[in-house]
Amino acid sequence: MGLFDKFKKKETGEKPEEFLPVVNAPIGKNKYSVITPEMIEGILRPEYASDNFLTLFRTVPEVFWPIDFIASRIAGANFVVKRTNDDSVVWRLSHPVNGILNNPNCLMGWYEFIYNHFVYKLATGNAYVRAAMGAHLKADALKWKYCDTYWNLPSNRVEIERAHTGSAIPLFGCTPEGIDDIIAGYKLSFGVNACELIPSWQVWHDRDGLPTYGEPIGFLKSMSRLAPLRKPIGNLIAVYSARNIIYVKRGGVGFIVQQQQDKAGTVAMTSEEKKEFVKELTEDYGFGEGQFPFGVSNIPMTFVRTNLSISELQPFDETLADAITIAGAYGIPSVLVPRKDQSTFSNQATAEKAVYSSVVIPLAKRFCKDFTVFLRMEEGGSKYYLDCDFSGVDCLQEGLKEAEEVKKLINERCADQFDKGLITLNDWRAQIGEAMIDENELPLAVKLKWQMTDKELSQIKRVFNSQITNDNNQQEDGKEQQPEPEEGNVVQE
Repeated sequence: MGLFDKFKKKETGEKPEEFLPVVNAPIGKNKYSVITPEMIEGILRPEYASDNFLTLFRTVPEVFWPIDFIASRIAGANFVVKRTNDDSVVWRLSHPVNGILNNPNCLMGWYEFIYNHFVYKLATGNAYVRAAMGAHLKADALKWKYCDTYWNLPSNRVEIERAHTGSAIPLFGCTPEGIDDIIAGYKLSFGVNACELIPSWQVWHDRDGLPTYGEPIGFLKSMSRLAPLRKPIGNLIAVYSARNIIYVKRGGVGFIVQQQQDKAGTVAMTSEEKKEFVKELTEDYGFGEGQFPFGVSNIPMTFVRTNLSISELQPFDETLADAITIAGAYGIPSVLVPRKDQSTFSNQATAEKAVYSSVVIPLAKRFCKDFTVFLRMEEGGSKYYLDCDFSGVDCLQEGLKEAEEVKKLINERCADQFDKGLITLNDWRAQIGEAMIDENELPLAVKLKWQMTDKELSQIKRVFNSQITNDNNQQEDGKEQQPEPEEGNVVQE
């Protein structure tokens, strides 16, 4: 049962209406269901996490926003294939992994593939990637070579089947045969009668937290980050319900009560007096042409208000507090949460940069590392790996500039240390993040300066002098030409 099916009862032949917070009204006698604390607790119990948390992502803005914030930014990164020996990018389009980065399957591109993966992971706590491979291939096959179709399995439709190996599963013991001793496969239930048991070696299970080993979450599944947030989410649902009722089901504003009294007490108006009063009120008083904006009564009356306004309920303060709590569970600071006074925050760029540094980039890097292992890209002598780049993000440009300045300072320090014979060229290159030079190709790369021959020293000197000459030429070209003094003018030093 879906999230809102718990709150409302659909009538046959009618469009579903908003749910009302009716108290102590039995279901069946009222067209709206009862909203109770037990019901809010029940729909968000971990055993209902997969379906309900995805429904929350699709229907509640405060849940959708932080998940979309992270997933869309990870999907917007530049994913590339690199060589492990020198970290150079493989631009060749015919490389199998570049084909995967273009179209992982026939229905979607790489951006959508990554976005779906992280929505499943962040909403339900679990994401599953399947390498659709033929039955003739075995578990040790290099997926990046022999598989070009990858799917995001719907995490709410996947169950992990335990392996049956006698009396018990060797979960924390020796597993010489690997994962097959623990997991028999991943059961995908899709549709009424569609059920498939996928071999464990074809599926990568990406968890967002600690695995559990039984009910109610499921074997080796992770709990969603939304699970501890059942209170704020329940508040949001109640607030949206109340706001909707006020806007749509306004009802009467109040009652006009006669205050005329006799010895027995307050005297009620007769039916005729009520009809006459309503007629006079609607025809003579108002803001229309020929009407008076105020009324005059010959008997004492008072007005009793029966409704509440949006401002009196103050739901916006409640939803903002709940939204900040939910965003905080995903590592997003409160200044980035959308609000009406958002323009007053001057530190949003800094906050977004912090989210990239602490949340987005680590998640993306971890995905690249784990997906590289799943594809077996570093096995069989291939020596490739998947990487991602965020250099095109505006809020990170200042950080890149700072990193370049630090790299320049390190480079200057290494030059001084190399000149004093403390480090080798390869030591220098390692400190600035460059690949080392093979000793067989350039023997002087692993020598200290005082270990080099005169010929090797002359080579080093020639390289350094060439660099110094280029720097001096650039400085000379950058100097402004001083105007020559005119005749009769005195130039003071």
